[in-house]
Amino acid sequence: MTNDVLAKFLAFSAALADNLSARSEVIGLVLVGSTADTKRVDEWSDHDFFVFTQEGRAEELRQDLSWLPNHDQIAMRPRETAHGLKVVYESGQVLEFAVFNDSELEIVSVNDYSVAVDKTNITERMQVVAARQHNKHATLDDEFDLFLANILIGVGRARRGEVLIAGQHIRSYCIDFVLGLLRAWHSPVQGLEQSGDSLNRFRRFELQYPEFGRRLELLAEMPVEASAKHLVELVVEAGRDHLTEQQLHSVFVVRHRFDWI
Repeated sequence: MTNDVLAKFLAFSAALADNLSARSEVIGLVLVGSTADTKRVDEWSDHDFFVFTQEGRAEELRQDLSWLPNHDQIAMRPRETAHGLKVVYESGQVLEFAVFNDSELEIVSVNDYSVAVDKTNITERMQVVAARQHNKHATLDDEFDLFLANILIGVGRARRGEVLIAGQHIRSYCIDFVLGLLRAWHSPVQGLEQSGDSLNRFRRFELQYPEFGRRLELLAEMPVEASAKHLVELVVEAGRDHLTEQQLHSVFVVRHRFDWI
């Protein structure tokens, strides 16, 4: 990352904070992800943030984007969720943000964040949100079983001829479970223990686990059934000191179903 890239990134964040500070209906701006943890910023970094408004005023800011810096240079502004939008500028710069009413603050999830504008008690409330324990994932044993169940579903659909949806099961759902298992069974590269993303297990996995990352990239490029078969083999290899007899029997069930034995 060059100093110029970071300077431009920080200048945009500062302009955004200044614009929102001047809006009477805005009560807070929270920068999230690399927009908060700027040591990760590079030329491909998006601006990610949450805006909080007085009750009932959020939709106004979702509809009228004149509060964004350089709003006259917006090329695209698709609505992504009830609260969120993506904005793309003519330069290719991307923003990902959501606007919430005051009463909706507690529904957000964050890892890295920084409060850039606080007109009420946003800082204290965000501290509670950040400390909240999210039980997003199933237990490790359930994740192992869900991995195998999705292997069965994905390969079954591939053999039926539904290759696209089969690929989603294998290359997305199954790999997500594999990432969780690998993180539980193996330690990351020393010094990068805190580099993961608690909201998305795919993020920065290759930095923390370069060897597994390379292997998973190659597996994801294989045809669907070959990818599934090798994913199972990888999990058995990586979990050899952790898997129970029952779990190994479950692996046998899957292999037997597809004549992989």
